[in-house]
Amino acid sequence: MWISMNLRNNNQNSPVDTASADSGIDTTVSAVSAQGKGKCEIVNPPGMISVPGKYNDMVVVHTDSGVMCMGVRMPYYERNIEPGEILLVSDGGATIKLSNDGNVYINGREV
Repeated sequence: MWISMNLRNNNQNSPVDTASADSGIDTTVSAVSAQGKGKCEIVNPPGMISVPGKYNDMVVVHTDSGVMCMGVRMPYYERNIEPGEILLVSDGGATIKLSNDGNVYINGREV
């Protein structure tokens, strides 16, 4: 809620901003936002490694120690996913889906 409120306010001094990924290298990504262009550190859930693709829309948080990319907006409406399911998607189109019925699908095929 706090993040969405700060994004909605679109305040120039807000610690929360939206940005577009320019390029990704290692644990940082180059991002362009209303506050300018620069590097931001990528923050992922434990056990996952992900680098935003070029031009992905990201949520970034400005902290005392730098800028952090907290997530990427994904077009859920283009995917057949139900609440509670998990879908991993690469920029190249590869997918892994953990469905509610307990089945696992890799690139649309049940495993």
